Amino acid sequence: MERGVSSSVSTTEGVRERALHWFLLGGNRIAVAACLTVLVVAVIGGLLRAGLLTVGPRSQAATVFASGLTSGVVTLVTISLSINQFILSRVFGTPDSLSDRLDGTRSLRGTVEELSGQPASPNDPAEFLSLVATTLSDRASSFEETVADSDREVPDGVRDAMRGLREYGDDIDDLLESEESIVDVLDVVLGTEYAQNMTAVRHVRNAHAEALPRELRENLDAVDELLEAIAVSRQFFKTLSLQQDFARLSRIVVYTGLVALVTSVSLTFLYRTNSTTTIPPSLLPLVVTLGIGVIVSPFAAFIAYILRAATIARRTVSVGPFIPPEKQD
Repeated sequence: MERGVSSSVSTTEGVRERALHWFLLGGNRIAVAACLTVLVVAVIGGLLRAGLLTVGPRSQAATVFASGLTSGVVTLVTISLSINQFILSRVFGTPDSLSDRLDGTRSLRGTVEELSGQPASPNDPAEFLSLVATTLSDRASSFEETVADSDREVPDGVRDAMRGLREYGDDIDDLLESEESIVDVLDVVLGTEYAQNMTAVRHVRNAHAEALPRELRENLDAVDELLEAIAVSRQFFKTLSLQQDFARLSRIVVYTGLVALVTSVSLTFLYRTNSTTTIPPSLLPLVVTLGIGVIVSPFAAFIAYILRAATIARRTVSVGPFIPPEKQD
């Protein structure tokens, strides 16, 4: 089924959608992990206060801390080290492979520089994508102006496509801010609009290219290359974002995991073998609740980062003019 040009970038609307977007993608991962930790502490504290859980001298709390939670923390730290090893394997490489990566990056930048007429493209991801977007908008505008000044009849579908592409480029540029994080830059082009527009441009080229003068065909080719640059940049920013997040996650889990391990062992030693405790029993609910908060903090950080990685991976699974069925309106 033929789809028209998407003239805008998808945005999150509504309180529920914004909250979900913050939780899964846009929010600071430390803040998300803190919210998860507070939620666990509140639930455990509420259950203890209601009498549904007990941490008294004769409870099984010592066994839980000594075996289950301690082994869980150790396992999580091991997983974190495995993730860190994976990241290192992606960073290292032979001179040939590193040269190929550099050549690919230079090729992309060279294409954008040639189409935009700039001597060099920005290093900042937001500024680079903004240059691509403004160049796309300028090329589409040039197409419209050439059509307006020409006596040649151009199909209305072609005019509408160029107008939509101009608005699409303007919308991307308006949403970008200099020195944004890579995740924020990626979020702007995380939707499927670029793929829809690539298909629309291909349709225009195949259906009407022969009827267009050379100058318009060149602009159409430039628009297609710029949309391809958005697609490639989208995947490149995804790779950078995930590598940064996983590297940061491994460091956070190691730090918090060490504290959680010490806390778990310390809580175990609060309980003596003769069914007594080293602190007054009245303080056990508070101490255990806070201790559990410390213990679950590395798990909360792990969940927060994995949720964002899974969200990004799911929404960028396709490269090029393909739209997953669940994303088609």
